[in-house]
Order: sequence, then C-alpha cells, then structure tokens
Amino acid sequence: MSEAPKRPKAPAFTPEDLARRRRRSVALALVLAGLVVFFFVVTLVKTGPAIMNRPL
Repeated sequence: MSEAPKRPKAPAFTPEDLARRRRRSVALALVLAGLVVFFFVVTLVKTGPAIMNRPL
C-alpha cells in the first residue's frame, strides 16, 4: 500500500500577520454594518410616512 502524501507544515503566523488579519476583519465588519444601516434607512425612506398609516 502506498502512503498518503505528506503535506508540508504551514508556517506559524507572525504577530504582524495576526494584527493585519484583525484589522481586515474589523474593517469588513464595519462595512457590513454600514450596509445594513444603509439598507434600513433606504427602506424607511421608501416607505415614508405611509408606514404609520397602516392598520394594526
């Protein structure tokens, strides 16, 4: 039987790599939160004052 090919060990991340990854994650989270707020505001503007004149 043949052995499974050995995969090379991945290099450990440096503190600079981890900091860069964290900054990128925070930036993506802020962009996503901004898009959520933007879509919410656009939805409210499109419905306008009619949203208060609906039957409950």
